[in-house]
Amino acid sequence: MLSIKSKIVIVTFLSVLKINALYAGKIRINDVNKLSQTDKVRASQLYKEYDQLKGNDSKRTQIIKQMMDFGRPVAQTMFERIDRELKKKWPLYQRAYVECAKKAGFKKTTPKTRQEIILLEQKVQSLRALGDRLTKDEIKRTGDPALKRLRDLKVMKIDEIFSINPLLQKKREYISSLVEQRKICMDRLVLVESNVDKFGTHTLINYEINTSTSVLGPPREDMQILESNKKISNLIRPSEASAIRDMNEYRIMIGLKPCIIDPKLCFASREHSKDMEEKGFFDHDSPIKGKKTPWIRAKLAGTKANSENIYKGNQSGKAANQAWWYSPGHHLNMLNPDAKRVGMGLTGKHWTQMFGH
Repeated sequence: MLSIKSKIVIVTFLSVLKINALYAGKIRINDVNKLSQTDKVRASQLYKEYDQLKGNDSKRTQIIKQMMDFGRPVAQTMFERIDRELKKKWPLYQRAYVECAKKAGFKKTTPKTRQEIILLEQKVQSLRALGDRLTKDEIKRTGDPALKRLRDLKVMKIDEIFSINPLLQKKREYISSLVEQRKICMDRLVLVESNVDKFGTHTLINYEINTSTSVLGPPREDMQILESNKKISNLIRPSEASAIRDMNEYRIMIGLKPCIIDPKLCFASREHSKDMEEKGFFDHDSPIKGKKTPWIRAKLAGTKANSENIYKGNQSGKAANQAWWYSPGHHLNMLNPDAKRVGMGLTGKHWTQMFGH
């Protein structure tokens, strides 16, 4: 016979299942009753073990995997519990990470390093003065070492940030375990990110990268541009938004203002990439009637452009930006201090990048 305590655990667990089933609107209450008494007892035991193993993330994850065998009602219950916990802990981790990053940045930045940063920025920017005389070899000889050193000086490494407060790493491990457990439940429920509030490992990593870059990088007004870009990113494709972030990192590293996303330039860029992919040409001048020049294509999209870069061979925006970094003419376009707006568009393995003042 079950003890009174065990019966209470089972009743409580089943009550939670029923409430969550009603809330989700996807799982019928009757589904709960399809569990055998043995399964109900075992599921309740695992639920209790999960509570008791706070601090042991790996074992908790193993328990979640076992609980998925009991079906969708149990998966729904655990998904909602983990999702609530993640939403509670994530803002706390963000605040702690920023605080530690600022302290690490203050510790790392000295008058000597600030002076070195200024000299390196000027060194890379001076390449523009070469104009038509700029070569790939000069970019490699002068630009590459300076860019590498600027990244070392401006970007906080995660271990430098964790060294300020060792407990921060524990908090990150806990967030990571919640992300993994949430994903296990989502897979069992056949949910995708579009069905729920988006949060994955990429969210965690991107936040840390952006914060680590911004601590020693752009001034406040430039950070406002990056914040605006986050909102505008919803209007364009994720691959394009990622490529623009990567391009702006080049500009930030060498002391230039980041460009704000122009969705209309993204559309014009995407259309030109599509035309090149489908019509089998690779040129700034389009053979398609009414679309010959970049300026005409920008006007058709309802905006203006001052320069255009094109690339083919890879779906990675990073690969495209790196190719343009080493290509003198494209390098000058991408790192033009007068550029204010940007659009990038991908179709197949063709990229187009357009800038506007």
